[in-house]
Amino acid sequence: MRIAFATNGEDLKAEVALHFGRAKNFLIYDAKTESFEIFPNPEVTGGKEFPPDFLERQGVKSVIVFSLGALAYKKFKNYNIKMYKAIQGSILENIKKLEKGNLGGLKKEDIF
Repeated sequence: MRIAFATNGEDLKAEVALHFGRAKNFLIYDAKTESFEIFPNPEVTGGKEFPPDFLERQGVKSVIVFSLGALAYKKFKNYNIKMYKAIQGSILENIKKLEKGNLGGLKKEDIF
């Protein structure tokens, strides 16, 4: 499974970005191979591709975020990409919580 995180860092020790759409990068973690790739956020770099479309094209099946805009939420839902609520901490800490089944889904107040 490929899992995406919005981050301003470039490795698994980086924090999950508080604002999904304005993060510098997306880190995509492959749970099967335990490897990751870093991609610049196309919205921040002046590209015209919307982040959910970009992440779907990269084969992402889940995102771990603090919150999402309504349009991003709808797009992820339409793509059948699961959305999990991030915890404060590193990407690696969030991966471990997900693997243990300890991350919940987004709530209404997480969609703006």
